[in-house]
Amino acid sequence: MERVIELPCWPDGPEIVVRAVGDVREELCLGEGRTNQNFIVDVAGDRSFVRIGSDLPFFGVSRAREQAASRAAHSAGLAPKVRWTSPDAMVVDFVDGRALTEEDLHEAGRSGPESNVLVALAKALRTLHASPVPSELEAFLKEVGDVGWGGPHLAKWLSYAEEKGYNRLPLLPGLRDLIAELEAIAGSLGPNTFCHFDLLADNLVVKKDGSILLVDFEYSAPGQPFMDLAVLAMGCSLTAEEERSLLSAYLGKELSESDHYRFKAVRVLAALRETFWGVTAELSQSSALTAEEAIAYADMNFGKFTSLREEFRSLVPPS
Repeated sequence: MERVIELPCWPDGPEIVVRAVGDVREELCLGEGRTNQNFIVDVAGDRSFVRIGSDLPFFGVSRAREQAASRAAHSAGLAPKVRWTSPDAMVVDFVDGRALTEEDLHEAGRSGPESNVLVALAKALRTLHASPVPSELEAFLKEVGDVGWGGPHLAKWLSYAEEKGYNRLPLLPGLRDLIAELEAIAGSLGPNTFCHFDLLADNLVVKKDGSILLVDFEYSAPGQPFMDLAVLAMGCSLTAEEERSLLSAYLGKELSESDHYRFKAVRVLAALRETFWGVTAELSQSSALTAEEAIAYADMNFGKFTSLREEFRSLVPPS
C-alpha cells in the first residue's frame, strides 16, 4: 500500500485512504487479478481504482500495451477513464457498479438472447470489436508472428512450453495437429479486430443504468471476435443453450448450426489457451500464484480442455 500512497498523482492535503481489493471484494462485488495488485483509493470522497504490476515477459504482458488498450476502450465508451499511468501503475476512475458473476451469465443465457445482461454485453463487445486496434497491440502481433485463431498469447505460451520440454501434463504430443484441425473447422480468419482475450465474468462491470464496461486489458490483442466470445463461454462453463443465447445476442440473429459447430471448435482452443496460461505460470513462476496454485490452475483447465475436446469429437458436423 505504501507504493500506492507514494504515487505522485494524488493531491496534497487530503488523507489518502487505500484498501486492497481483496479486502473489499465481496463488499464492492469486484474481481481480483492473478498478475497484479489492485487497490481502491479514496481521497476526500473521490474514489479511484489502482493497478500495480510490472511487465511479465513470459506471459506477453506489457503494461504499456495494457494502458494503451484501456485508453482506447475508454475512448469507445467501454472502460473507465485512465487518470494517470507510470511503467508499473495505472490509476482509473472507480466505476459505481458491480462485477458480473458466472451465475449472472448462466441466468442471462437461460433467459435468452433478449435478456438485459446479454443485450448490454453484446452491445459492448460489438463496439469493442468495431473499434480501431491500438497501434501498440498491432506491434505485438507483428512481434509474435502468424498466430491463427488462438491469438498471440496462445502462440507465445505454446512455444515457451515446447522450448522447456514441458511434460508434466500430456499436452504437447500431437497438439500442433489438433490445433490445425480445430482452426480448419473454425474457418478462414477474418480481419483482426480489437479483442479483450480475458473476458472472465468479473472483468465485466454492470453499471447502475444496466450498461456494461470492460476492465483488465492486460491480454488485449488483435484477434477474432469469436475467440473473445469463446473465452467467455468456456470460462463460465456455459451450457449449449446459454452459449446459443450469447452468440445470438452478439450476432443479432438466430445462430445457425454451422456457426455453432465452428464456435465449439474455437471454444476448445479457448480452453487450451487458458491451460497454457497455467503452464506458463507453472514454468516461469512469475505470476501472483504460488507454485502449487499454478499447478492446480493448469490441472483444472487441462481437465476442462480434455472434456471440451472429447465433447467436440462426439459432435456430428452439420451437413
